Amino acid sequence: MRAVTARDRWVWALSGVVTMVVLAVPGFHLITSVGTPPPPQVSAMPEHAFTVPSSVTSLNVQSYGGQVRVTAAPVRQVQVTETIEYGDPGGGPGGGPAPVLQRIEHGQLDLGDGACPDSDCQVDFVVTVPPEVTVTVDSEGGPVAVSGVAGANLDSGSGPVRATQIGGPLTVSTDGGSLLVDGVTGALRVDTSGGSLNARNVAAATVTAATGSGDARLVFSSAPETVSVSTDGGAATLIVPGGPYALTSETDSGMASVRIRTSPVASRSISVITSGGPLWIHA
Repeated sequence: MRAVTARDRWVWALSGVVTMVVLAVPGFHLITSVGTPPPPQVSAMPEHAFTVPSSVTSLNVQSYGGQVRVTAAPVRQVQVTETIEYGDPGGGPGGGPAPVLQRIEHGQLDLGDGACPDSDCQVDFVVTVPPEVTVTVDSEGGPVAVSGVAGANLDSGSGPVRATQIGGPLTVSTDGGSLLVDGVTGALRVDTSGGSLNARNVAAATVTAATGSGDARLVFSSAPETVSVSTDGGAATLIVPGGPYALTSETDSGMASVRIRTSPVASRSISVITSGGPLWIHA
């Protein structure tokens, strides 16, 4: 939860009961929802659930510390549940809830929360989408879980991230948060800045991963074309089928184990640099 006085992104001054507005412009709908403020020194968690009437091809969620969970399912319309927590149970002034934006234009659904000038507040988003939807999430410290979508670009701002069964490219930045990946078929790009990386069932042809001091473990379900892993002190473990691979490996720890077929002229390449952490590359 967070108390915020200014935002560099979506900021709205909204208050009052839950409202819904649909603009009569083809291809554009705007819905705003806000819970009723509680009395001073009261914490409240109103919930708002709705179905988006328009077709959605991409989802963009901006959450300032709240949890974000996006799951693909055999549905035709996007379903959203927002949980809005606000007030100061520790005895401070009880403020109103964060204003919440829901907007759809040209097939992109934007969800986000605004500022709470007088109290801590946060909004958690739970979204169910069709499998063909691509997802962008910026949670600013809140945990993120995304499953079954056609592709994702995730930035948790130090929160943990779980991405499973991603049917296209996946880009993740955690700024120290841990990352679990289970099943990805598109290009994988990862920067955890100290957080651990645990990736399994990786079918991506191209993988670029940097973890800083965090450990990196990647288990491939099919032979990749290009892999680049850097841990800057953390341990690196790669399990890769097939081969041979043109291999570049470097570790200052002296602890290395390479048990894959290698060739300097191989079309597939693997580069692993740990700068102090142990290194294992096995088939």
